[in-house]
Amino acid sequence: MDIKQLRYFVRIAELGSVGKASDVLSIAQPTLSRQVRALEVELKTSLFSRNGRGVILTPAGRRFLEHARGVLHAADSALIALKDGTAVYEGRVVAGLTPSVGRTLIPTFVERFVERFPKASLSLVEGYSLPLHEQMLLGQLDFAIVLNPATSPSLVIEPIATQGLYLIGLHPIGPSAEEVALSELARIPLIMPHASHAIKPLLQFEAARLGIMLNMELEIDAVRSIIELVERGIGYTVMPINSIRASGHPTLHWQRIIAPEIEVTLSMITPVKRPHTALPVEAARLAMETLVSLLNR
Repeated sequence: MDIKQLRYFVRIAELGSVGKASDVLSIAQPTLSRQVRALEVELKTSLFSRNGRGVILTPAGRRFLEHARGVLHAADSALIALKDGTAVYEGRVVAGLTPSVGRTLIPTFVERFVERFPKASLSLVEGYSLPLHEQMLLGQLDFAIVLNPATSPSLVIEPIATQGLYLIGLHPIGPSAEEVALSELARIPLIMPHASHAIKPLLQFEAARLGIMLNMELEIDAVRSIIELVERGIGYTVMPINSIRASGHPTLHWQRIIAPEIEVTLSMITPVKRPHTALPVEAARLAMETLVSLLNR
């Protein structure tokens, strides 16, 4: 297996046709077919099946596609880094962060960005996961750090950390001060962000599986305001633990939600089609390295 075979495979998958891929890549169809067949032999599975209009991915092919894109992304990033290793980084980077990630990441990341790229400019957009995901698809962001991103053929998803969800309030509920069953949340008022925040629909889905209805008393699209209302005893909220720790509110109590445990995955998303300069790639790498170091403190 080599990079060339992966590029051929990804392009055929994206275009749904060996013929179209042949035209785009300027490579003869028999050559493309032989390379894909060699890849299938090495993997010991079929990646494509034929239909009347071309080819479609098999279930194994769909799984392999995401991994192939990740390998190509890493290879392209390495080439860019080598080409621009001695260059002065100039230009502008636009990055999207969820509010909880922003509170944790922004101060340290900005300091490191300015030190690492003194001639570059940085624009940070704060928003919830779904809107940031949409902005990535529209090409408005160079990278974003979001919760539970949906898979897309246009995006590379790199998991950073998996975090459990916690009930945040002035006082614990239930028999344990450390944990709380999801069913207990049905009897308290909840203050949550809009459905565009990844946590609310996930929480509602898990509650529906248990046959319970959560009392979403207030819906506010501002995490700081939610925390302030919780501090005043208006209700409770649900967040990953690092969100409340980063907010610096020692009066609040948190309990891990169990039965079932609910987890979210924090991920970096970047475009499959890489930029022509190293700055966005290197800035994304710096953001990921900085966030991982902060989360591991």
